Amino acid sequence: MYGNPSLPLYQSMLNDLIQRIESGQLTENQKLPSEQKLGEQYQVSRITVRRALAELEQKQYIYKKQGQGSFVLRQSIQKLGVKYVDTQRAISNMGKTPKLRLMSFNINVDGSETAIRAKLNLTEDDYFYTLTQLYFADERPVMYERIYLRYDRFPLIRFSEIQDKNLMPFLIKKYDLVAIHFKKSATASLVNAKNRKLLNANVGDPLMRIETYGESEKQLVYYSDAIVTGNLPMFLIEE
Repeated sequence: MYGNPSLPLYQSMLNDLIQRIESGQLTENQKLPSEQKLGEQYQVSRITVRRALAELEQKQYIYKKQGQGSFVLRQSIQKLGVKYVDTQRAISNMGKTPKLRLMSFNINVDGSETAIRAKLNLTEDDYFYTLTQLYFADERPVMYERIYLRYDRFPLIRFSEIQDKNLMPFLIKKYDLVAIHFKKSATASLVNAKNRKLLNANVGDPLMRIETYGESEKQLVYYSDAIVTGNLPMFLIEE
């Protein structure tokens, strides 16, 4: 049996297939096994298989061809329906080659980081994720971002699903995050001794701090705190 035994069978199957797609184990346009084989693989009924495949299609992970089966959908033709700042696209618009590195990924369970808990309206018993990401333009670091997510809104994120990838499309698809609205604040600052090595910059170089608040259903579910150097702030645009 695959997945978490405490989850409904179709949800366990769905989560496993999403993980295999997001991690690249199942590649774009690759055909999924037949409904019969999926049922045997996950030890579930044909009805359960069809329910999971229908949800994968609704989340824009797969597409179906009449009489041929189900295939992994190319990311380039997905229509997410949510406006968000795409940092990698902004770097491309600078004429640079973007790269993203996931530096850390943790779940806070011990009641610490009270300031973040206050922002996300969490108690000391609630869980939240902390991610740190570093963006590069032509191999030069230009943005360091720390992201906080409510665990109850985004349960069971797996490292392989988000490793070195744009986080927002994943959250939108897997967790049906279609009703999220972002607010930003930007503050001019200077590179200091603490972050100069991280950004490969000199102390005193101009720096922009950008905070992003993501609210869904009147609840703050996403918060990020980023520092940005060079010309990137001028190119940060919304899709």
